Amino acid sequence: MIYTKNANTSSIFSHFLLWAFFLVLSVQNGIAQVKLRYFTLENGLRVICIEKKSAPIIFFSIWYLCGAKNDAISKSGVAHFLEHMAFSFNKREFNNFLEDIGASKNAFTSIQTICFHEMFQKDHIEDVFKYEAKRMVSFRIENDDFVKEKKAIQEEWLSSVGNNPSGMLHEAAMANIFNRECGGIGILGWKHEIETIKEEDLYTFHQKWFAPNNAIIIISGDFDFDQIKKLAEQYFGEIPTKKIEEPSVEDRRNFERGVKEISYGSPKNGSLAITKYIYNAPFSSKKHLRKGIALDVAIMALNQPESFPKKILKDTRNCATGVSFCYIDRLFQQDIITAKISASSIDNIQEAENTWNYLQKRLAATGVTKSELEAVKLQYCLALAYRKDDIEQISNYYGGWLTAGYSLEEVQSVVDLVRSLSVEECNQCLREVFSQAPNAVIRTVPKGYDRE
Repeated sequence: MIYTKNANTSSIFSHFLLWAFFLVLSVQNGIAQVKLRYFTLENGLRVICIEKKSAPIIFFSIWYLCGAKNDAISKSGVAHFLEHMAFSFNKREFNNFLEDIGASKNAFTSIQTICFHEMFQKDHIEDVFKYEAKRMVSFRIENDDFVKEKKAIQEEWLSSVGNNPSGMLHEAAMANIFNRECGGIGILGWKHEIETIKEEDLYTFHQKWFAPNNAIIIISGDFDFDQIKKLAEQYFGEIPTKKIEEPSVEDRRNFERGVKEISYGSPKNGSLAITKYIYNAPFSSKKHLRKGIALDVAIMALNQPESFPKKILKDTRNCATGVSFCYIDRLFQQDIITAKISASSIDNIQEAENTWNYLQKRLAATGVTKSELEAVKLQYCLALAYRKDDIEQISNYYGGWLTAGYSLEEVQSVVDLVRSLSVEECNQCLREVFSQAPNAVIRTVPKGYDRE
């Protein structure tokens, strides 16, 4: 396409550049205004303090460096189960206290971590320190809570996986591309293994992984830094360290190339057919942060509504209804990229897959444009700037990076990294990924469908 430059378009473009310059400058300054201080207790507990005094509110989160990756063999889902039980532990004390003061509370489990968090008025900071320290050192299953919670978790699995084609697809993908020992199972665990979890499995997990030298506290909001240091020492300082042995990654394997087909029989999904392609990133973002950020930004550009993959689908005579990309860069074993293409019906699955074959070649050959990249870079920086204004989001942002093994310095360098990326760097990363054949192909088709 040829663009004709005239006085009008030149003026509009100049104004856009000026606006973008000041917007990015304000984003950079906004991130820099976050007042962050930290300290480490003698027992290894790290405490990150992010001051924001716009309201007398504190967001307290404690991140344990253990998650689904730490589930014992044949006991998948233990970390998630423990999170449920530890969250309700002492509910007559801690949870009732939080409800009495109008606080919000929650918890979650990921591949890397178990996190508990609360948001409350600043006057109650000491009580929260006291109760969270108690949760670290002690755990007890009360009454018939274990049986009730196991039933709730089994129902959660049915909702997320058993009765959900997308959930089935994800579970099969995880099992197909990772070791059983190193991340090959989703956070909820496998159904038949959840059923075998016993109370002693939860006690063992808590005893092994809940320790000050295996945790990070992140406090954001309105607080006094000296008071935080005093409270951390008072309530956590005397908790002894534990010997933490991470699961070995020496037995990791390369992807096993091949196709796995999954059938489902839910009538409400009609003739839905999805093909997911899984690629191994040729580099680890933990060792090559800049390349990881470049790939992340490039994948964001591909997911934009006006990206060339989305435009190409409009010319496929409706054989494919959607294409999406995902970069998973904080898993235990390695970085992966997934591309998912949905066929409009089971009869069009082959045509949809042929479309993907073309798209892969195009991705390796041309990548994204400079204008697409610049728009996404601005979007990326704006999202970070908005996060700093929310004490929960900024806490989760730092927690996600730190528990994945990155340093504070690396986390704080992200904005500058994004701003300095070139389109050549981003496209080189896309080329490294998509110039190779997919390592695994997972296909979901309706139950009873016969490809032949």
